[in-house]
Amino acid sequence: MHEGLLLLLISVLRCADGSFLRQEHTGPSMAFSKSTASASLPVHLEVVIPVQGVSLIPDPNPPVIYEGAGFNLSCKARKGTHLNYSWYHNMQEVTSPSPRHHFVGNMLTVDRADERHAGSYSCMAKNVIRNMTRVSSSMLVTVVVKKYLSDPRLSFTVYHDGSGYYANISCRLAYGSPPVTFQLLLNGKRVDVQQVNLLEAWFSQPVTIGLDMGSVQCIAENDIQQLLSNSVNLEVAPVTGTAHVQVEYLHRLDCVQAAALLQCVITTGTFPFFLWIFNSSTIPLDSSSPTFIQRDQFLVLTHINPENLGYYSCRVRDSFSSNSSWVESEDVLVEMSDLPTCFNTSTATTYELADLEATPVEVIAVVFCCFLFVMIVGGACCLLRSINLERVPTDTNHRVHSHEHINPENHHTKPETINHPHVEEMETLFMETEV
Repeated sequence: MHEGLLLLLISVLRCADGSFLRQEHTGPSMAFSKSTASASLPVHLEVVIPVQGVSLIPDPNPPVIYEGAGFNLSCKARKGTHLNYSWYHNMQEVTSPSPRHHFVGNMLTVDRADERHAGSYSCMAKNVIRNMTRVSSSMLVTVVVKKYLSDPRLSFTVYHDGSGYYANISCRLAYGSPPVTFQLLLNGKRVDVQQVNLLEAWFSQPVTIGLDMGSVQCIAENDIQQLLSNSVNLEVAPVTGTAHVQVEYLHRLDCVQAAALLQCVITTGTFPFFLWIFNSSTIPLDSSSPTFIQRDQFLVLTHINPENLGYYSCRVRDSFSSNSSWVESEDVLVEMSDLPTCFNTSTATTYELADLEATPVEVIAVVFCCFLFVMIVGGACCLLRSINLERVPTDTNHRVHSHEHINPENHHTKPETINHPHVEEMETLFMETEV
């Protein structure tokens, strides 16, 4: 008969629910015998549950936020203990530490989100049991980071549909996240509403040529913003009055004419259509000539040469009606000047302006140099005078016999002998000095 009965425990026991028991020797335990009890090595059992059913919980939910706001993602498991977590953004693992994300336990946090934080997120939880790794991954969660709307800008064009004229009004945003609700206001009253998944909406409004229809504005709105556009006067003035061409010559640094800028100026007209004429021939709008560049009422002669010297004029009509009357300007002669005109105020270029602006700087530099030279000469004189004053004798009374005034620094030296044809009376001078 044994004096003690030793209880043997298996290091890891599998339970009916699939969990495991793991032993650790950490403190005293008891072994029992028939008659006595004594202390033995402990057997500590710890339950390790395999991970199952991982899901990703966003906050806010749904995860739709605006730039500058924050969000949290929690990785939660239906079952499992002793878990480690891995995070993925757009199928790429997010390592810790991350410059854009923070990790605390089973949570991923973003304090101030921008467009770089948008995309799909997922997490993976795992634990290890006797060198066996159990893994469970969540479904993807898409985080949407919206941009705030910019101020809307309103503009319009005019078209004819056969029965009348209409204004095609555009309300446009430079940036933002759709969907956006647009409202059209005419004289402060709402006349139309559109909700689109774009950053621009178009409205059609009947107009009468030559009649002021009032002011129009638009409102751009989403779930947190409501913005009002600029105000535009809804008036279509026909092309009337006169037209004339203004010419401005551009010069190189050596005062040689290099190019010319022509502008067609009209009296009135909201939507003018321009044609340019050179020596009684129309310049094609789609001209690929390197000599001419057309931009509506502007015509640029990029190189002045004998081939493009001559008479220029412009013709203007309404762009929304091909049957409207043309208004034509007088011919203007573009020619090469015989003499440079760099100092002509109407044709002076930036080179001449730059030279004129440099003149005051040069004057200041010369004045400063002269002042510096005077200061150096004055300083040298003062230095020599201070050196000479140190040689003055300490006697309070000193006689000097001479016909001339003698400098103080030379009164210790022996006077020079001066021969005169006649004997003259010597003048006695007394000088008093202070030490």
